[in-house]
Amino acid sequence: MKRTLLTLVVIVAAQLVAFGQDGWKWPEDEAKKAKAMEKNALYSDMLTAENYEAAKKPLDWLLRETPDLNPSIYIQGVKIYENLAQTAKGQKQKNLQDSTVLLYDLRMQYFNDKENVMNRKAFDAYAAWKDRSDKYKELYELHKETFALLGSNILIGNVSAYMDAVRRYKLSGGDLSNLEIIDIYDQLNTILDEKLAAGESQAKVDKYRDYLDKLFNATVTIDCSIIDNQLYPKFKESMDLKGAKRIIKFALAGSCTDTEAFVEAAKYVINQEPDFGIIRLVALKSKSNGDLAQAEEYFSKALEFTEDNLKKGEIYLELSDIASKRGNKSAARSYAYKALEADPSKTEAYAIIGDLYLRSFEDCKLGKDIVKDRAVFLAAYKMYQRAGNQERMALAKEQFPSKEDIFNYNYSQGQEIQVNCWINETVSVQTRD
Repeated sequence: MKRTLLTLVVIVAAQLVAFGQDGWKWPEDEAKKAKAMEKNALYSDMLTAENYEAAKKPLDWLLRETPDLNPSIYIQGVKIYENLAQTAKGQKQKNLQDSTVLLYDLRMQYFNDKENVMNRKAFDAYAAWKDRSDKYKELYELHKETFALLGSNILIGNVSAYMDAVRRYKLSGGDLSNLEIIDIYDQLNTILDEKLAAGESQAKVDKYRDYLDKLFNATVTIDCSIIDNQLYPKFKESMDLKGAKRIIKFALAGSCTDTEAFVEAAKYVINQEPDFGIIRLVALKSKSNGDLAQAEEYFSKALEFTEDNLKKGEIYLELSDIASKRGNKSAARSYAYKALEADPSKTEAYAIIGDLYLRSFEDCKLGKDIVKDRAVFLAAYKMYQRAGNQERMALAKEQFPSKEDIFNYNYSQGQEIQVNCWINETVSVQTRD
């Protein structure tokens, strides 16, 4: 684009006023100062017109001859070089990309402001180098340095950029252990937590956490051997909450909850920060492993950490089943009723009680009155009926006394009798035929 002399004079004159302020370090030599102002006007005008090629030459003069002029020549220079790199090819494109990143180093050299500049440098370096394997190590080290410097002040966009830099470096043969990658992943998750606490929107944090998880899963395949051979020994040395939570998270993701590492880490977390979900999981694992005493302990503890009646109902059913397995029928029934009290929709609790009654025939029979002995099946039937379990109702009915039995023992249909033993229920006499 050609510009008239008059236009250029007007712009330079305007800059004499605008740039006579603090922050601009014009050359002391008047001729060089005038030329610098002219170059600044030229590149600024070309940038506004989006003529990046024309803007580059006067900008390069400023960068070379007046490198400490003003931070704006580096800020605007990044825009120019980035746009030129987008349309360039081959080595020229690489040179422009490298120059874009170099502008940040020069800006820090002449104007400091390292924290702010490093944040932007890492962000733009990722865009420039993410498809260049020759730069993967440098990209990873840049993000590592930026994170160490800024911590939670890192741009949220740099969270996923850092994880992807780790991924690209690792998969291209970079010297990074799984433990190092897991540490970085944990640190970046912590940053997202801190940003959420500082007021970042939940939706935005969730979006970046999703990116982070996908990138991590594409970098490290978590299996039980990593937990057992790397994470668990490290946790045993440090015995810290962070290490315990890490084991739990990856054990759940890798279906490794049957391991000693998971159980021990979970117990540690429960002692430090009791959580219903973790307590319940340990209880379930204990139960599946046959440790009913420990299962009962943790299910009972889980009740202390929830006000949700639906969850309480589930826990009471588990406690009922454990009490039944341990031969304590009365306690099993009590827990089943507590499940119903907490959550009336848990009608399966009636079936549990029915099963307790059904299995009590041998324990409760006296062998003197067949009708009274078989009344346990009448009690079981009543519970199955409340549960709406037709199949179990039919099973219980097969064991009712016969018409001959009630005749011989002088009972009548519908007569109420008491079921003694531990059951202590009142039932109406019915026959199986």
